[in-house]
Amino acid sequence: MAESERAALVHFRPLTVPDLPMVCGWLRAEHVRRWWRAPHDIEAVRAKYLPRILGDEPTEVFIASTAGAPVGLIQRYRFADDGTWEATVAGSELVLPAAAGIDYLIGVAAATGRGLGTAMILSFTGRLFDDDNDVQTIVVTPQLANRASCRVLEKAGYRLAWVGRLDSDDPSDDGDSALYVRHRSPSPAP
Repeated sequence: MAESERAALVHFRPLTVPDLPMVCGWLRAEHVRRWWRAPHDIEAVRAKYLPRILGDEPTEVFIASTAGAPVGLIQRYRFADDGTWEATVAGSELVLPAAAGIDYLIGVAAATGRGLGTAMILSFTGRLFDDDNDVQTIVVTPQLANRASCRVLEKAGYRLAWVGRLDSDDPSDDGDSALYVRHRSPSPAP
């Protein structure tokens, strides 16, 4: 099956409060904890995600599903809405006007290594560009050592734009990061 066909099979819905125990389980999974170093107890997960669910924070979080089963989490945020994130990538010296960032994980270990990550990123990239007409660039910063995530981004049309240390207090950003970008395709001429 082609990547674009797989992408059509991935569906997204907003994260809800009843999803939080499932997210805790995903964050506890060894394959996730290696790269997503966030606290995974229910209190910490509620503290982080409840403001996002309620719309008190501008980061939008979604559950990714395939064949009707939840398999992962993906979130998006505009750089302009979060001055700290803009400052975090400032060391790259890249000019990223009208940028949004995404973070993602596949929480179900059995769903990894099957092309689902690429399909999820392809589908969500299209959705983000469709939903947010003013976003011109999507930025993703996996750890450089996370080769699987870097390959997924490359297969989804992202290009490596910078490698280095981010100015971040997030434990998941410890070590060298790979900053990947994907620009909106130009609109066809009328």
